[in-house]
Amino acid sequence: MISKKGNPAAVIIFIVSIAAFAIFLLIVGFIGNEVATEMQEKIGITTEINDSLQTTITTSTVTINTLWYILFAGMILGLIVQAMMIREYPKVMLPIFILTLIVTVIIAIVLSNAYEQIVAQADLATASLWQSGILFFMSNLPYIAVITGLMSIIIIFTRDAGGGGGGAIIN
Repeated sequence: MISKKGNPAAVIIFIVSIAAFAIFLLIVGFIGNEVATEMQEKIGITTEINDSLQTTITTSTVTINTLWYILFAGMILGLIVQAMMIREYPKVMLPIFILTLIVTVIIAIVLSNAYEQIVAQADLATASLWQSGILFFMSNLPYIAVITGLMSIIIIFTRDAGGGGGGAIIN
């Protein structure tokens, strides 16, 4: 039988995943806009080609924000569901979760600073202007780590023993 206990490292996975996806989308947004703009200037001789390249530019500047918000919301929902599915967690494990939260905040600080350094590069600065929502979240990543970590800890350790999923366990 597989244990369905909560994962103390889930918040670390969450923070690293959204940071990696934010960096990936920044680079993709930059490349998509650069390539499509250059191609439009060089080979944009027909309306169909120009429309196609303009769609690529729009995707690079507008749609990417939406993708990140969907991933962020989905991962938050996943953390909440995972915390809610736990049957019982001994209170002795609370220090491990708090220590993991401290490590998560340190990682979030490093990733936030790394993202800000990447955005500060001249080439990527224009791409970050289109992704202002992502920049806001990444600048506040340590706070997000604290909020999500505390939320998970509260959900996990304030549940009653029979609370996660109902029914008796039959071996």
